Amino acid sequence: MPALTWFLIVVAVGVALLAAAVVADRHARRRVSGLGQPAPLRHSEEVNRHVPTYITQDEVDALPAPNRAATGSLPRRGEGFSFGHAHRDFANVAEGVSRDNVTLLIVDGTVSSMRELLAPLSAATTADPLVIVAAGFHPDVLTTLAANRRVLQAPVAAAVADARERLRLAELTGASQLSVADLQAGYVPSTVLGLALHWSSTSTRAWVQASDGSQPRSEPPAR
Repeated sequence: MPALTWFLIVVAVGVALLAAAVVADRHARRRVSGLGQPAPLRHSEEVNRHVPTYITQDEVDALPAPNRAATGSLPRRGEGFSFGHAHRDFANVAEGVSRDNVTLLIVDGTVSSMRELLAPLSAATTADPLVIVAAGFHPDVLTTLAANRRVLQAPVAAAVADARERLRLAELTGASQLSVADLQAGYVPSTVLGLALHWSSTSTRAWVQASDGSQPRSEPPAR
């Protein structure tokens, strides 16, 4: 048999084995993720009523965007900043994020775990939404925050800002910047959080109306 024929046979077998491996890996990941499977029961009627089903990222992505049916324009009042919200699912109106009576958590560092945000997130409500502004977010944290918006309509948004912007935002809203060590220690007293009458943002810009009537600085150049 010619060498070329053998070569083509080997390539065909290799492609078939690779395809089989991909399918097997997909099934394995579905089993591990618990797609479509309920969480294990705990032999208690009261507990079992609150046991959630597992949800995968594919299922999250299949849900409608949180602002899909939203109407109204995005107010652009207050002081302008040259950063915006870090994920499209934080939007609650057609053009972006628009929230009244916002609580701000400003972090001088990269948020690396959802555990670091449990306390402030638990206090967020529709009447008192939370905006987290940090030097960065671990991709898993950002994905989880966005999933909470899409699945639970959580009143939260996250944004990445540089040191200068975070400092000005803290001055404007009366916040104190927390370190990652503070978050990890669970040190998030209400006295370090900032307050704003209104927060608006797109994916590249933000506007913050201070609660103390401070005059906004000049608009930063559009990106």
